[in-house]
Amino acid sequence: MSINLIDIKATEAETAEAAHADWTLFTEGGVKEIVQTVARSFGRDYGLTLEAEDAYQEAQIILATRHRQARAALAQGNGVLHRWLHQRLRDRFLTEAKRRTSHASYEALTGGVA
Repeated sequence: MSINLIDIKATEAETAEAAHADWTLFTEGGVKEIVQTVARSFGRDYGLTLEAEDAYQEAQIILATRHRQARAALAQGNGVLHRWLHQRLRDRFLTEAKRRTSHASYEALTGGVA
């Protein structure tokens, strides 16, 4: 049995990055608008799981805690940051969204008759 130390170090680096939130990314041009656009889109597409206001807060937290990856995406362009952020939100909430949309309400099953 062998342990891959590179994976362990990467996990430690990600944990250390998450422990230090960097909120200065929001001062970069266009970042606030990207976060708002992604949050509105996510709230529209996954409204049963996460409302737009909550998606906005979650997106801010993702950007602040994963600031190195976010800056690298932003360096490649606003569209890349938009896509990266939407993927991170989707990864975080997709399982719950699938579970919620697969459920039918009692009223829907009974035809609204109580």
